Amino acid sequence: MDYELRIIVEKVAISSQEVIKRDTITSYALQCPTSIVELGLRHVEQIALLEKVQNVILAEQSRLLVPGMPGCPTCGNTLKKNGYKTSNFHAVFSDHTVRIQKHHCRHPDCGWHSTPTITSLFGTNIHPDLATLHCEQGALYSYREAKKNLKTWNSHSRRVNNHTRVKRMTDKVGAVLAEHNHLAPAAEVCAAPAQDLLIQADGGHIPIQEKDKRSFEALSAIVYRPEHLQEVDRHHRQIMEKTCVVSALDDQLHTIKTYVVNAAKKQGLSQETQVTALADGAKNCWSVLSAIQPECATLECILDWFHIAQKFQNVKNALVSPPR
Repeated sequence: MDYELRIIVEKVAISSQEVIKRDTITSYALQCPTSIVELGLRHVEQIALLEKVQNVILAEQSRLLVPGMPGCPTCGNTLKKNGYKTSNFHAVFSDHTVRIQKHHCRHPDCGWHSTPTITSLFGTNIHPDLATLHCEQGALYSYREAKKNLKTWNSHSRRVNNHTRVKRMTDKVGAVLAEHNHLAPAAEVCAAPAQDLLIQADGGHIPIQEKDKRSFEALSAIVYRPEHLQEVDRHHRQIMEKTCVVSALDDQLHTIKTYVVNAAKKQGLSQETQVTALADGAKNCWSVLSAIQPECATLECILDWFHIAQKFQNVKNALVSPPR
């Protein structure tokens, strides 16, 4: 005897448990797998199943998006349904078209009408989970690599996942975070006043893919309390709690200085704190660290051991070099 599996979605009245609507999403023939590939659903089939389920849910939710209004907001006359407006919605693994009810005023001289879309109702037509993926991928990889990664996860290309959209979303969220990071941290997110703080600052040049353009410089800093530095073994230490900041803006170091001061405040910087700062010999790093000076009791700047060793090695090489 042959069998198949059917995946069915039912719309049920909660009070009476009456089945109002019943939809068959898909069906699968039951056959003995001849290889591991045939065991369960393949990647493409899983995505397709999710898309079908989403379509059923969205069709029902779309009926509830624009509830009936008591009257025209302009003249107060009654409203009349005026067809539907199709609107795009982008979920994590699938893209959908949602039909939303339109209305217009019955009064011939009023002219008021509503044409709602997903974007007008919610401010965006991209689900936050997908926006999070865009930002994570845009932060960890180049935008074109992010596009390839998203294509692999989705099993096919999607316009919403192209490198331009990933860049746009990353920039949009980054701008909000940058604005937030410029604000002094609230007292409730700051640690208790610290007697001592350690700050490490460094910089580096990041290459870009555009031709005939130079790399750009990024500066970063780590702020932590000495008691948060724990021993792992004889040769290694681990910072258990820290605040990290980074900036690549070419604004005379204004942004990174603000970030460093705010990061130090989160770690407990006060006018009684003694700050020890480590950096290489670059003037911009020392300039960034100097922004801490007005906010603390003392600031002691130290050239890090790696660059101290480099300086000694340069002197040693000069002393042992044969005369020309």
